[in-house]
Amino acid sequence: MTGHSIAPAMRRQLHAYGIAATFTKPVDVAVLADELQRALDPETVGRIRGITLFGLLQLLEVEQKTGLVVVNAGGQEGRLYFENGALVHAHTRGLDGVEAAYEILTWPDPAVEIFYKRRAREHTVEERLQGVLMEAARLLDERGRPGGPPEPAAAAPARAASAVDRVPEQELLEEALAIDGALGVALVHATSGMAVGHAGGGHALDMDAAAAGAAEVARGALGTLKGDDTIQDIMITLGKQYYVIRFLRSGSDMFLCLVLDRERTSLGMARHRLAQLARRMRV
Repeated sequence: MTGHSIAPAMRRQLHAYGIAATFTKPVDVAVLADELQRALDPETVGRIRGITLFGLLQLLEVEQKTGLVVVNAGGQEGRLYFENGALVHAHTRGLDGVEAAYEILTWPDPAVEIFYKRRAREHTVEERLQGVLMEAARLLDERGRPGGPPEPAAAAPARAASAVDRVPEQELLEEALAIDGALGVALVHATSGMAVGHAGGGHALDMDAAAAGAAEVARGALGTLKGDDTIQDIMITLGKQYYVIRFLRSGSDMFLCLVLDRERTSLGMARHRLAQLARRMRV
């Protein structure tokens, strides 16, 4: 720890001598705690790859985990604290609570590190995680449109929470389960990878994880488009299952992900019926 700035070359040399971490005064206590945990309990710290931030937070909720998620993007750092799967505190750039959560969740290309066993000293978020994610997804959509707001708007937690409890399209999702061989279906936001609603699935098929994986494929496909071309649907063939990704309409980043048992389905009929359901969606 020093009152002088530490050049990168000097930092690398110190680490080569076995120094775990270096700090310039004044030291941020939260950063000090991060480095202590990395050095003394490395099995409780991990960098996350191959999953979206939205998908990771949903997984923490499902697994009822307690810990700290540190998000870095574009030189900014944000902190999201969980207790038993619930988002309880968020902080970044002088913002706290749900406004900080919206700010963090709308950063592009985040790098994510998770510290298990860490608890928040403050509880500033009362909204349910799914409501927070849905509002952040809406803000992402608005930022992507010409004339969209440059900063997150005030939250509407009551509306978001009720939408998550039962999305208006839930009946259509359950109708999709009547397709021969259907194992599960999800309505997915491609940008965030979040399942806005789903039906079916179970212990052998986690629809939230299926939605996150399908979103990765969908984003990759959208990135290959040129000019005014569009994607109607995408097929993924596994050993025992088909995944059918059907976009709701041209230019939309919302899609249906239908998982089918290969031995019990007629693929052509399933695609046809999924397209009909997509046209009836109003999101």
